[in-house]
Amino acid sequence: MKNWKIYGIFIMFALVFTTSCENSDDGTDTANTLALPLYESMVIDFGDFADNSNSGKSTALVYDSKAPNGNWFFSGVVVGVWNSALFTTLAVPVASFKSAFAHSPENLGENNWQWTYSVDGFTSEYTARLTGEVTGEEVLWKMYITKAGIGAFEEFLWFYGSSAMDGNSGYWILNESAERPDAMLRIDWERANEEIGNIRYTWVRELNEQENDDMFKDSYLEYGLQDGNLDAYFDAHAYDSNRQAFSDVRIEWSRETFIGRVRAADYFGNEEWHCWDMNGDDILCE
Repeated sequence: MKNWKIYGIFIMFALVFTTSCENSDDGTDTANTLALPLYESMVIDFGDFADNSNSGKSTALVYDSKAPNGNWFFSGVVVGVWNSALFTTLAVPVASFKSAFAHSPENLGENNWQWTYSVDGFTSEYTARLTGEVTGEEVLWKMYITKAGIGAFEEFLWFYGSSAMDGNSGYWILNESAERPDAMLRIDWERANEEIGNIRYTWVRELNEQENDDMFKDSYLEYGLQDGNLDAYFDAHAYDSNRQAFSDVRIEWSRETFIGRVRAADYFGNEEWHCWDMNGDDILCE
């Protein structure tokens, strides 16, 4: 991708109360339990644009318009930067939320629940404490993380958010780190039937690592579903440090056949669509 840089990086919580009086495997009474909804409200599936050596597709760091699958390469880099951030800078809070699904919450009374557990998948020891509070109009969520051993830190609030009582919408705010516990990423989501219908990642960090104004603030990547053969899309709006300006990219593709197209005037030099086939190879747009 030509001189493209995006900073940035989804967890839909659907509020569900189980009505069964059966016990869970660990003996916990599951009646009236506040259950965690879909993991995809924080992390959507970027798989159609991820590196896959078996299919011959891979993302490139530099966009090459002459490459046989340059259109797909370009699209993959645009969305891949956000995907990478979720599993690098914000890997611990994302994994901590995913781990919550393997545990049962404790009912603290007064419409409050709490999950407490160790987070798997890291060499360091992390402990998560997730809370959910039902307020009547929404559910308030808070994730606290503690680290033991090298680089240890005391419990701090790594992300928080809320979900509507009907489970159809919500948001998340992810803080950067224990050393810099300031908001970095906001995730707004909406559900369509049984899946995420719309979700937007917005870079909200005010200051960069050098404590200067973060020029990438307000950059965003939006994913959504739409009617037609190309039933999914990404809209990217991000600051390009080389151009010193924001650029816009629109990507549309079929989740079934993988065919798609991309439009990015600042990088292709025109307002035309640039297409690829089911193998990710460039083709003329119809």
